Amino acid sequence: MMLKPIMKSALVGLAALTVAACMTTNQVTGRSQFIIIPPSQDAALGLEAMKEVKKSASVQTSGLLAARVQRIGNRIAAISDKPDLDWEFVVIDEPVLNAWALPGGKIAIYRKMVDSFTSDEELAAVIGHEIAHAVLRHGAEQMSRAQMQNLLIVGAGVAVGASTEDQETAQMAVGLASLATAGFVQLPHSRKMELEADHIGAIYMAKAGYDPRASVRLWQRMKTLKEGGGQQPTFLSTHPSDDKRIARLEERMPEYLSHYQK
Repeated sequence: MMLKPIMKSALVGLAALTVAACMTTNQVTGRSQFIIIPPSQDAALGLEAMKEVKKSASVQTSGLLAARVQRIGNRIAAISDKPDLDWEFVVIDEPVLNAWALPGGKIAIYRKMVDSFTSDEELAAVIGHEIAHAVLRHGAEQMSRAQMQNLLIVGAGVAVGASTEDQETAQMAVGLASLATAGFVQLPHSRKMELEADHIGAIYMAKAGYDPRASVRLWQRMKTLKEGGGQQPTFLSTHPSDDKRIARLEERMPEYLSHYQK
């Protein structure tokens, strides 16, 4: 009869020990991060993921668009907090308004994003944001959080299953735990990382000699480019609202301009 309480206590203890052992302080932001992936694995993870992308997508590493992205990217990466990462900047030839960063400094920008911002300063705001994601190890952090989330969801099912013989109730508990974890942990934290990348990215672009005021213009234009003119409510989105991003950037613009004017 003592097995069930012991099982639940063991799951809680395992989760607590895992979190405690994997907390680290980011040297750039000072924020505590939960990351179970060692920095030494970032390059291998990013390289492997980029290889898979190149197999399935139309990736451009040469030509005028790719050269423009690489020129801006290399200039910003050189003054970042991790200039020695194996940086790679590619263009994906698809009509998508997006960009992303993989662990280890692998960054992709979709053609629609490049075409939509003819100013180097605005494109530098996009690239600076993605470079910040890579430097701050947001990809590794999200992967780590996802793995812990799965552990907690499984733990919820085990705990409920240990206290009831009703499988339907147990499955419902797992579903509710998954929804709650995504809604109150994963999504808000993802929004925090986006704002963090906006801030550090603006500093990087300014230090590289690009006018940081372009970061505000970027999000003003993004509002007009989004198809349909509608957005999910912020509490259901992994990204902050454009208005919130603009307000945060404007609030700290004196700091960014001080870097730009040096």
